[in-house]
Amino acid sequence: MHTLRSIFWIALWSFILLLSVYFFLDNVIAYFYGYRSRMFGETLFHNQLWVVMHMVGGSMALLLGPMQFWPFIRKRFVSFHRFSGKIYMAGIALIGISAGRLSLISTCIPCRISLFLLTVFAVLSTWFAWRAIKTRNIKTHRQMMVRSYVCVIAFVAVRIDDVYALDFLFGNTSDPTFRRVVNEYFFSFVPLIIAEIWMVWIPSVYYRKK
Repeated sequence: MHTLRSIFWIALWSFILLLSVYFFLDNVIAYFYGYRSRMFGETLFHNQLWVVMHMVGGSMALLLGPMQFWPFIRKRFVSFHRFSGKIYMAGIALIGISAGRLSLISTCIPCRISLFLLTVFAVLSTWFAWRAIKTRNIKTHRQMMVRSYVCVIAFVAVRIDDVYALDFLFGNTSDPTFRRVVNEYFFSFVPLIIAEIWMVWIPSVYYRKK
């Protein structure tokens, strides 16, 4: 049982890291090679500032997030864990400011609500994680950090145009607006629901209090 659990966690983190690296190379690094999204404006203070802020904050949270959960780092390098946690929070703050703005001007008008709500959830869960650790509430801190990082991964998932996954789940459709809306809402909130079931629902029903 312990071996199966270890294999599961190794496979899960490997998938998350590969997805993160792919997204980072395909979206962030591409910016330095001249790629410009349609959301970019013509001046720095039009949209460019918000997009750059979003990429910087997102990269900080995306790359430092896994280190907050790995026991090897968390237990043996406590000072680094705390420092990287503060950098992670700064990244979430940049995401909150920039994504809050970008969600209001998204080219997918029906998707604006999901993007804005996901931004709010990311900021609030990170804030509550910080408040929980300040009061030495380790369990709540960990759960809130899981929710926070799930929101970050959700931002990655909705940016990756996974056509085959959508076709498998909902059938083939030629309506691009429908595809975009389903992609935004499904990959924004289903991961959060799964995390909630795993952290709260299952333990409350199947685990006995010691």
